[in-house]
This record gives sequence, C-alpha cells and structure tokens, in this order.
Amino acid sequence: MKKKIDYFLRKFFLHKNEELPAFLIQKLYHQGSYLPFTTSSLKFRFLACLANDIVVNSRTSVLEFGSGISTIIVARLIKMNNLDCTITTVDESAEWQEIIKKILKEENLLNYVNFVCAPTVKSTDIELSFEYNNSIVFEAIGDKKFDLVLSDGPSAWQKTNVMSRATNLKFIKNNMADNFTIFVDNSDRPGETELVTRIASEFNVKPILLDPTFLTFSKGHHFNYVI
Repeated sequence: MKKKIDYFLRKFFLHKNEELPAFLIQKLYHQGSYLPFTTSSLKFRFLACLANDIVVNSRTSVLEFGSGISTIIVARLIKMNNLDCTITTVDESAEWQEIIKKILKEENLLNYVNFVCAPTVKSTDIELSFEYNNSIVFEAIGDKKFDLVLSDGPSAWQKTNVMSRATNLKFIKNNMADNFTIFVDNSDRPGETELVTRIASEFNVKPILLDPTFLTFSKGHHFNYVI
C-alpha cells in the first residue's frame, strides 16, 4: 500500500513541497541564462539541500555523476559566495556537456568545473548495467578526495540499463574525505537501491530518506543541511 501511495504522490504531485526551496534558491536559478527545467531535473528541494551542504559544511570538492542544472547551480553558488570549491562532473554525453559548458562560459564559470566525458560501456560486474568508462573516470579523479558526491547518472531508465548507477560505487569508495555527504537521486529504482545498499555497507553509514525518490548519506562532523 505504501508503495502505491508513494507512486501516486510522485506521479501527481511531482513538485510537492517545492515552494520554499524554490524561493530559497531563486537567485541561483535566475541569475544568468535560462535553465531548462524538465522531468529529468533535480527538484528544487534537493538543489537547495545540495547548496545548503556546500555552504554550511564548507565542501571543497564535489563529484557529480550526471551533468545538468545542478552543475550550473553549484558553479554559480561557488562564485556568488566566493567559495574555495570545485566540481568534477562526469557524463556519458559529450553533446549534453557542450550545452552545459556553453552556459557556464557565458557566465564566466568554466574555471569552477572539471568536465569528464566518459561514454558508457556494458558492465561486466552487474547485469542490465552500462557503466562509465572506467579508465577515463579513474584517470580524471586520480587520488583526489571528495567531500560531496551527487549520483544522478548515468542514464538508467530503460530495462537494459536499469542497474547502471549501482556501478558508481567503484569510483568513490577510495576517494572520499573523512567528512562527506552523498546524495542519491531516483533512490526508489532498482539500480539506485543497490547503490544505496553498497554505499551503506562500504562506508558504514545509514541513508536519510528526504522523499520517496531522493536520499542522502553523511559521515563525520556536519551541520544540518536538510530542508
């Protein structure tokens, strides 16, 4: 029954409880070029939680799987608040990243973002999974330590790739700072559910469910960032 209720809320009240978060981040959203907001975009509440965590917990190194509006919002936030922070964003589509780059270039924000284009290949570890090209991602991140991770890619909405995001753990398990936050979008789907299980086990942390489709992990000292 709970699953049916959650499905109903997601389908018919997609932007439920979005008014306050939208108000809070409106300056970040509207300060530059128009940002196309679609059903694939992170909801305002999660963008606000992301911005909160970066500011109140002094995040300095962000790793993002899935380039998009969040990339631009974070870059704008870094510039607006004069933060000592950079974002590394990984995506399988060079064409999509060029769209994001164009917006960032127009706003003089490119220096805050490191773009990594890693086309997906069929995973040999998990069935129904296409993972980011390992050699490209590992070369890009090296031994860098990240204190914030956002998992919103690669594409995982088809039956043939539904488990794809479960493979993201391999890219972060040796590259997390002592204090960190991990955000997982679409956490109700099979691949993301598996990713959540793997993160919880690997780092000995418990997820905090923000809504039926989005959750977060935090480890170490941190101030509350949840709206």
